[in-house]
Amino acid sequence: MDPLLGFLTIFLIGCLSLTGLFMISLKEKTLDRILFILVAFATGSILATALFDLIPESLHHLEELNAEGAGITEAFLFSIVISGFVVFFIIERFIYWFHGHAHEHESQMVCYDDLTEGSGKILDRGESVKSFALLNLIGDGLHNFLDGIIIMVAFLSGPATGFVITLAVIFHEFPQEIGDFGILIYGGFTKKKALIFNFISGMIALLGGLVAVLFSSPLEMFNMFFLAFSGGGFLYIASTELMPELTKEKNLKKSVIQALIFMCGLFLIIFLVILLPHE
Repeated sequence: MDPLLGFLTIFLIGCLSLTGLFMISLKEKTLDRILFILVAFATGSILATALFDLIPESLHHLEELNAEGAGITEAFLFSIVISGFVVFFIIERFIYWFHGHAHEHESQMVCYDDLTEGSGKILDRGESVKSFALLNLIGDGLHNFLDGIIIMVAFLSGPATGFVITLAVIFHEFPQEIGDFGILIYGGFTKKKALIFNFISGMIALLGGLVAVLFSSPLEMFNMFFLAFSGGGFLYIASTELMPELTKEKNLKKSVIQALIFMCGLFLIIFLVILLPHE
């Protein structure tokens, strides 16, 4: 029964990716005014997820493996982290060369120059899907895959543990899903496509649950590797893809607002990690 309960829980958490539904009804101009807020929030939350959640969790698994006599060094673990960073860089280059000039043939989003007054000049963001949007889908898919593994392992340990871990994952995922939808829109996706692809990314957690059921015995080593690798990938997305988007803002007032929102995303994830750790 526990695996079935685990799969049901994973599915319900995956449905958090549909939080973008309430944004679909917004007018293009209204939605575009808040995109820079969502991107700033997501940048902070993704960076914090890598530094305070994924990488520390991989170190925790390393300690457990070494306690069982594995003899794995921290240098090896951080080589996995940097491998994730490098692989995401290579993926980004691949996306740039093969998809950099792909155009959306539906409604085009624009970026408004003046958030506070709402009457600023319209700036063309371009029609192509930006590589960071696709990278975010990949990174979020990896993260969701891991969440599926973590939730299922918890439920295999007992329903009480499963519900505690589920609560932690929900509070980690909810603010990030809102930001992810904004990133996809900002990166060139239409609202409809952003919702569909974000939902598909959320459902990848079910695959993680299946892997956990099939490979529950050697899962400790797999978790350590995947947590470290995903941490490196999230570091790449936050530091080299999303952060530069924030630095493009030249208006002082909007830059200050962006910085505060970035810090909110950062500290919210840190607070949740401390309050509701995965394990």
